[in-house]
Amino acid sequence: MTFRFGVIAWKELHQVRRDRLTMAMMVALPVMQLLLFGYAINTDVRHIPMVAYDQDHSAQSRDLVRSLVATNYYDYEGDVRDYAEIERAVRSGRAKVALVIPPRYASDITRGRTARVQLIVDGSDPQTVASATNTASSLVAARSSELTAVRLGKNSVTAIELEPNTWYNPDLRTAVYIVPGLIGVILTMTMVMLTAMAIARERERGTLEQLIVSPIKNVELIVGKILPYVIVGYVQITLILLAGRLVFAVPFVGSRPLLYLLSFLFIAANLALGLFFSTLAKTQQQAMQMSFFFLLPNILVSGFMFPFEAMPRPAQWLAQLLPLTHFLRIVRGITLRGSGLEDALPELIWLMGILLALVLLASLRFSKKLA
Repeated sequence: MTFRFGVIAWKELHQVRRDRLTMAMMVALPVMQLLLFGYAINTDVRHIPMVAYDQDHSAQSRDLVRSLVATNYYDYEGDVRDYAEIERAVRSGRAKVALVIPPRYASDITRGRTARVQLIVDGSDPQTVASATNTASSLVAARSSELTAVRLGKNSVTAIELEPNTWYNPDLRTAVYIVPGLIGVILTMTMVMLTAMAIARERERGTLEQLIVSPIKNVELIVGKILPYVIVGYVQITLILLAGRLVFAVPFVGSRPLLYLLSFLFIAANLALGLFFSTLAKTQQQAMQMSFFFLLPNILVSGFMFPFEAMPRPAQWLAQLLPLTHFLRIVRGITLRGSGLEDALPELIWLMGILLALVLLASLRFSKKLA
């Protein structure tokens, strides 16, 4: 009996060995998980983009800004002239933190009065709020203690006070941040997988050859195959937005037509990627394996679960090549901050470039398969 078990096991190993794609994934998946979890994932958020509204224009106010930047927790993106510019910077994603220094800041410090500075933080990304606020609070408290000690010889008076102000998600509810991101994650999973499996299913059943020899053109075949999934994608977006509003009370500040319009690029990019996977997969199982393999880095490095700013540069470069990274910024910007087309333009350009590259790659591979 033991010998028969051994024969079956040996036969199974041979079958797995002949499936080169599965073997490659069995090796690559644990290596990718190790690298992503051990190297790329970091909850200690640094390099948070920051702007400063300096109304004092004194040496002391400039020194405070430099001190914050020197912590490496903030990347200085320049000065703004009023609160309207702060709103535009935060809404577009150019800044997540704004330091507001009031007039007479240096004068208050010199005269021994309490100087109050304001820290505006983008609450639509709760993962950065705690890091941004705690770092600034610690630095301001240390600076205040130094000034008080010099003036009085003891730490009995607070020379500087920090007033945090959270915009867009003042309650820091996780659902407000997660639910819009789920639109991108679910679309990535379903669009890539369903498209890849649809073509592989036709190949398994032998009906793809029948379609090829029919009078239908290759372009018509491809469009006809992916069009239903575009409709499915929009249905999923609508359901998630409705459920997020009714169940989790997630606000929708921006334009729904704009979100639906820009979502088409993201859906099309994922469909093109699924079509490319279908040219590599021989079976539906292989198509599903590749889809899940692609989903892992999307969830981990796109900014869906872990702060983008906390990742090392190589991981950020990888994330920039993923359509989900840019769509998350678009959907969260529109739903939570009321971003417009101009605010989403940089991510829109990235999505268009990725889409064109995927369409070209998928078309070349698919044409080769049809030939």
